[in-house]
Parts: sequence; C-alpha cells; structure tokens
Amino acid sequence: MAMTVERSSANSFRLASIGPNRLVRLLGDWRRGEGALHDELANQLRDLIRTRAMSSGTRLPSERALSTALGLSRNSVTKALDLLRGDGLLSSRRGDGTYVTASSQPRTMRGEHRLRSFMPDEGPDRIDLRSAALPGLPMVADQLNMLDGSRTRELVASHGYLPSGLPELRAAIAEYYSNLGLPTEPGHILVTSGAQQALRLAAESFVTPRSTVIVEEPSFRGAIESLKALGVRLVGVASGADGVDVEELALAISRESPSLVVLQSTVHNPTGSVLDGFRRSRVAALAARHGVPVIDDATLADTIIDGERRPIPLGSGGDLIVTVGSVSKSFWGGLRLGWLRANPDLVSELAEVKGAMDLGTSLVAQILASQLLPEIERARDERLMMLSENRRIALDALAEHLPEWTPQIPRGGGSLWIQLPSAGATAFTQRAERGGVRLMPGSTFSVMDRLDDHVRLSYAGAPELTVRGIELLAQVWAG
Repeated sequence: MAMTVERSSANSFRLASIGPNRLVRLLGDWRRGEGALHDELANQLRDLIRTRAMSSGTRLPSERALSTALGLSRNSVTKALDLLRGDGLLSSRRGDGTYVTASSQPRTMRGEHRLRSFMPDEGPDRIDLRSAALPGLPMVADQLNMLDGSRTRELVASHGYLPSGLPELRAAIAEYYSNLGLPTEPGHILVTSGAQQALRLAAESFVTPRSTVIVEEPSFRGAIESLKALGVRLVGVASGADGVDVEELALAISRESPSLVVLQSTVHNPTGSVLDGFRRSRVAALAARHGVPVIDDATLADTIIDGERRPIPLGSGGDLIVTVGSVSKSFWGGLRLGWLRANPDLVSELAEVKGAMDLGTSLVAQILASQLLPEIERARDERLMMLSENRRIALDALAEHLPEWTPQIPRGGGSLWIQLPSAGATAFTQRAERGGVRLMPGSTFSVMDRLDDHVRLSYAGAPELTVRGIELLAQVWAG
C-alpha cells in the first residue's frame, strides 16, 4: 500500500491519511463470528499495524466515516479503537484525528490483497464473483501434448537464458501485430513473465519517483499498484463506456506535463470499453504533440464481444506508444507469459534490465505460446462464444433480480461495471460476503479512492454460479 508524505503544521513529516474504503479493503473478511464485533475489528486492525500494512504515523479515517464504510454502529468502531489506544498502537489528538503510533513487526503484506480473488476459497458455500480470469482453452492442452521434442531437446542443450525472448515467439508476436494492421518486426518485441512485468519494465524506463503519471479513472488495480510502487504521483482521467475521455485527457496533459500516460484502449478493465478509431488517433496525436509516452495495456484485446474484433492497435500512432500484451486472456493465464511492443532501441535497453532481474522467461511456456499464437482467430472465436453467452445470462439475471442496478454493457472481457443507486459499495460488499457472495467494490479500481457507488461483477465463471451469486446479492440488497 503506497502512501504519500505530507508536511504537518509542526514542520515535521507524517504519512498521509488512509481512506475509509481502502482501510475496509485491507481489513478483508474480518468477521469470524468468534466474539463481539468490536473485539474482532480491533484484532484485525492490530494485525494490520503489527504487519506494517499500516505504518506508524498513518492517520485513520474518522470514526463516523469508518463506521459508515463498515456498516457498523459508531459505538462498535469507537470501542475497537479504544482497545488499540489502550495497547499503545493508536493515539488521538483533539481536532486532528487518530494515528498509528507503533509498527513493531516486519512487514509481511503489501498492497490491498488484489490476489485474494485467485486464492482457494476457504468458504465452500461462498460464490466468488471477484476474479474475471478466464478458464484456459482446450487447445492449450492439445498443443502441449504435441510439443516438438527436437526443438525442446535443442533448447535444453543450451543454457536456457534468453532475456529478450525465444526467437520464434518474438516472430509470432510480430506477425500477430502485423495482422492487426501494425507492421512489426521481432526486434520490436520483448517477451516477459506476464503483462504486469511488461508494464512495470516500461513504466520504470519513463518515470522517476514523484513523476506525474496519468491513468484512467477507473483503472485496472494491478496497474495502479505497480505505478504506486514506483513512487509516482497518479492523476486520474475519467473513462467510461466509450473509453478514456479524450478531451479531459488533453486538458490533463497540458496542465500536468506528465512523464507517462497509461491507458487500456482495447477492452478496458473494469468497464469493458473499446476506444474507437477516431479517439485512438486523437490519443496518438496528443502523445506526439506533447512528447509524452503512452503505455497501452491491451491484454484483453482478444476478448472483444461487440463491434470490430480486430481494431488497429493504438501503437500504430508512433514510437511514443508502448503496447502491452499477454496470452493470459487469449489462451490461458497459467502460461504466465506476456510481452511489450516498443521501439527496438527501447526493447534492447529493457532486455538488459529484464536479464538482470530474471535472466529470461520460461522457455517451455514460450515454445507453447509460439505454437498457439498462429491459432489466435480460433481462440477469439471460442472466447466470443463463451463470453457473449455468459454476458447475456448475467445481464438477464441482473435485470430480473436487481433492476435498480445499472450495468454498463461491456464490449469485451469477463466482467460488468455496475452503478448502484447510491454510494456505499464497499460496505455492501462486506455484507454480501457475509451473505455468501464476493464481488469487488468500485473504489478498488480508483486512483483517488472514489467510485464507491460502483461494483465490478465477474461473469467469467460458470453461468449457474453467476446467476446464483446475483440471486444472493439481491437478497442482501433487499435486507
């Protein structure tokens, strides 16, 4: 969890406040039914402090704001904080708030537990609608069974360290982009251990601590966490059904003079939007005019449901645009393989950085991916069939059971971005979890800890579970 530093009136430095919604996400599923609510809340807050998920000097939200976010009485919150004050872990100053005053153990947790959605569910009766990760396609197993033994033996006889990537995979990725209308050579491609590594490598090449980076609001949580870890200042620009608001983006670039812009042009997470050709050209023109690099995270590009299924990548706008891709959504996340497409000089520089980090990505996964990519059209067809039906079922269930909720119709991907009639999504998701279903509050995807009137609901899993989950959500909502 990244926190900025601010100067206090006493001319000393302290960590900035943690918002109520962010604190609720850190708390996670803290109700165990093993004691009084204030005792359980105090125990979980105590763990956050002692593991340094909340560092010494962090100012907590007001008791009123925290009680609202948690859906608890203010009296329960006050009792919990009083217990921690008695332990010397918190201190309060009249008119100034409540602060963490001790963090005695080494830090063992970081971020806001985004990866919890991938962990085995400890509650067998709970339905998990948080993760939009897609199941692997059968063709992955088929290709695995047909791996070229002679090529494998040849690679095994070598040292196996190829920081830039396997030559045949770089060639296959180059052909992938060329077929989309973006002429690409293998030298434009750097293979990485997933899209997150690609984004982090590219971002590090453009920013320094305290640089300004413009991102969409909402945005993929993994991107937010990766950028915050670099110590940059994030500025959000609205993104909706049609993608990023280009007018607002232009104003923000002029006003902020950012070191970097990070976008998702093709199947945005969490909204599912796809930027049209006119807006793509405008974004490219803005990058060229202001000389600002753009990282376009297009990892969901092969999950388009509606409209043009093969839009020309944003990277056609010039060398200032770095495109991030992955086989995770197209074929299978278990391959843990991604890439970036950039100017060959930048690729060479980043290959050296990557080589110092991990010496290269798994060659077995790369061999498999090089054989899968020529089958991308078939993979797109299979994704289209599954996702379009799953989306229809989820939307029908919402219309029947939660008609007051307003989902944005995604043009791709495996989740719905839904506006609630009022704020309070974080507190609602806490109640929903106790009611047997998990989903993500909108503030998870916010740069500024906002959007608490939205939730993201995945339809990537089995449709019958999605429908049952929506039925349970309706019961919680009505209760």
